Amino acid sequence: MVRYVGMLVLLVLLGRAAEAGYLDENGEEVYAEVYSQLGIRLNEKVAHDPQVWVTLGQLKREACDQKSIGDLAIILDKLGYRREAAMGPYNFVKRCGAPMIALHQSIDRLLKLSDYANAVEVADEFVRRAPTNHDAHYLRGVALGGLGDYRRAVADFANSIELFSADKAKISSRAFERMAEAYAKLGEYCQAATPILTWVAIDPATRDNSRTQKIIADYERQGNCAVSPENQKEKFALRGQSRVVTAHVDINGTKGLFIIDTGASYVSVKSQFADRAKIAYVNGAEITLSTANGMAKGNLAKADTVTLGKLNARSVPVVVQNVDGKSYGANVDGLLGMSFLSRFDVQMAGGFIELRTRRRK
Repeated sequence: MVRYVGMLVLLVLLGRAAEAGYLDENGEEVYAEVYSQLGIRLNEKVAHDPQVWVTLGQLKREACDQKSIGDLAIILDKLGYRREAAMGPYNFVKRCGAPMIALHQSIDRLLKLSDYANAVEVADEFVRRAPTNHDAHYLRGVALGGLGDYRRAVADFANSIELFSADKAKISSRAFERMAEAYAKLGEYCQAATPILTWVAIDPATRDNSRTQKIIADYERQGNCAVSPENQKEKFALRGQSRVVTAHVDINGTKGLFIIDTGASYVSVKSQFADRAKIAYVNGAEITLSTANGMAKGNLAKADTVTLGKLNARSVPVVVQNVDGKSYGANVDGLLGMSFLSRFDVQMAGGFIELRTRRRK
């Protein structure tokens, strides 16, 4: 029955194609305008495939038919013409404005071809049209990594994680792993450990295992990251209904008042404090942060040292924000987030938050 239906569909397609001059006409002449609009060119054998011919005909009649461009891309992909299946929908979206899923699919196809330059070009368009789409940033990060532009890749992976609007526990480990790999390619091994530590901290019961511990230990060994002696800890009372904890923190030798915030992905500091602490951020990539007050912007940078009492960490990713004096609270210089906290075991119980050096498994 299925075979009969398939034959019937093919006969219908052939009948329509024949009516359009399928057997005798030159595809390059018949569909020259469609080829120009899609920025592709098909050889005659491919163009005369019954499904291709009919779909091209639909696009000739309706140049912005979203279903037809989707169908054409699938057909060309199956025929082995993946580049045309990628670039055609890309140029279609540039001309017609939609659908965004076509850009996602185009990047996927270009990545499979290892065509990272065109993948970045399409991803740039995806990000431009959908700046808060986490997939757009993730795919561009992958493409940039393929080109060896690891600095920009780090920023895109950071954005993809921050822009994920659902439960962070549902983010694929690949976003964190690729971010770590990009940092490692830059020779920044302490920063490379941070995405893995952050991923583990989201669900330590299932993620704190021998595999992740080995990855973290390898990065920390290469970066000579561990600076806190064994069995050190700091303990702070959770006060008031808001249970906000402030602590004095030393960053690059500069003291400041910070809110300990396990919900913040990064150590975030005001630009005025960053200047005092000599954190180089002016040329840092701008990323988006998901905060309690919504989305915010900041420049990704690095603190050479961060010290909280007896707990120390080296080469800590930080985000510098150009905000007013009251943004974090009166006299508060920033947030002590997970890019520092994830390097320690964090426990909240009995009205206290306790940080201690990590125990190796």
